Amino acid sequence: MITALSTYSQSVLTQLFATPTVDEQDTKTTSARSRQADTPGIIRDVVEISPEAQSLLEAEQAREAALEERTSYFEQFRPTREGFSARNLALGIADPSAQPFSQERPFEEVATAARENLDAKYAAMQESGAPYSSNSFEGVDTYSLFGDLDRRALYAVASNEGGQFTEDEQSMARDLMIGQQGMAMGLYHGPTRLNGEFTERLLPDHEQKYKDGIAYLDQVSIEEKATSVEWAYSRAAVQRGYENAVEARGGIAENTASGHPLVTLIRAAFDSWEDHPGMMQRGNIEDADDLRRQEWFAPFTDRLDRTIAETRELYGVEA
Repeated sequence: MITALSTYSQSVLTQLFATPTVDEQDTKTTSARSRQADTPGIIRDVVEISPEAQSLLEAEQAREAALEERTSYFEQFRPTREGFSARNLALGIADPSAQPFSQERPFEEVATAARENLDAKYAAMQESGAPYSSNSFEGVDTYSLFGDLDRRALYAVASNEGGQFTEDEQSMARDLMIGQQGMAMGLYHGPTRLNGEFTERLLPDHEQKYKDGIAYLDQVSIEEKATSVEWAYSRAAVQRGYENAVEARGGIAENTASGHPLVTLIRAAFDSWEDHPGMMQRGNIEDADDLRRQEWFAPFTDRLDRTIAETRELYGVEA
């Protein structure tokens, strides 16, 4: 998969590391002398890529090839209707920072584009004679509906950016995002019949799974990091899991602190919770109100709003 970024990078690297040769100098001279006899206004330069640039280009091409292979592998677990694709959902597992749909556009524009894309999918399914069904076999309709959206666009739906999405759509987008993180950590989330094809779950190293979760969550969009309490809770949870796994084997954990104010606060609440093992988790953590309902978070509740504001300010996202 060749992206605009990789093409641009190759161009820049070529310019930075190109080393002119004797033949090239002769070529330039000949070209300059014959320009009037040739096509007017066109200069034909010949450059030779230096070994350093060639090495960088090959490394980038290898990364692109590996990402393409990994995306194709995950795509099999996101079956769709004929004529639909879940390529971007699969890419969101392999690389949550990729933006083939969002394309670095302002977040409100991403949300509007996502709304239009979903509406077009609903219409296409309706016209086929088989309208969208949330109970479709193996989730085929849901993967087909959201298949064009990258991770950032999914978050635009899950967070109801612009108030454009139904509660069901928000819930489905959130479930897809949870599934992406799980798959990236080696936790299967897909059709039952394909469970045996998911070889990554064979990895017995729980410590590595948590590190994979940390790495995955650290790659998501600015908007998700800045505004999602669910993301902050998950990031604190995988960090805690990693540290506990290392401690269990008597090792010393790497520093995986995120510098994220809300993650830091929740992580501190986890430490306090460990000192009071009788406390229980009450439901899922999706927003600030869910945190406030937790007994283990009670000593930190008075700092929550201020910390959320600090997080938004850190990432430059307005409330």
